[in-house]
Amino acid sequence: MPNGWIAVFDDPERAAQSLRDLRKLGVTNARVASPAAYPAVHLTGQPGPWRAMGWLVLAGGLVGLASAIALEVGTSILHPIHVGGQPVIAWVPFGVIMFELTMLGAGLTNFVSMVVLGAISRRGVARAARDAVCSDRLAVVVPLSGHSPAQCAAIRGALAGALAISESP
Repeated sequence: MPNGWIAVFDDPERAAQSLRDLRKLGVTNARVASPAAYPAVHLTGQPGPWRAMGWLVLAGGLVGLASAIALEVGTSILHPIHVGGQPVIAWVPFGVIMFELTMLGAGLTNFVSMVVLGAISRRGVARAARDAVCSDRLAVVVPLSGHSPAQCAAIRGALAGALAISESP
């Protein structure tokens, strides 16, 4: 009996239906390797660490905003230039710098989190499944450890809509 199966699908809806069928059979440890965030990925219950990305980017934007405020206020207090009775700390002209550093912090955090989270999520899927994925195909990986031969046959039947089914190493 193989360690698991890798089923390659060209239609995300077929993959989603196979995952629903697998869930009905009690298989909850299936994983999906896909080139895009299809709804089928979320049917596994393990969509990866991407849910944290929005919070990370928000934190990066807030750090950028805080650093802009600290930079502008600190510079204005250390080097007070009085121009025609205007206040030393003027928030209206600071708005441009605050916006730019907020976007810079959010953008850098977005890039770094994409790289790091992408590397983390690749470790959870077998290399053979990653190699089977291309721009128009996704792979469903089903480990078979702990299943009886009858359950394995039912799992194989649930993957019937796949283009190809191969054994996982």
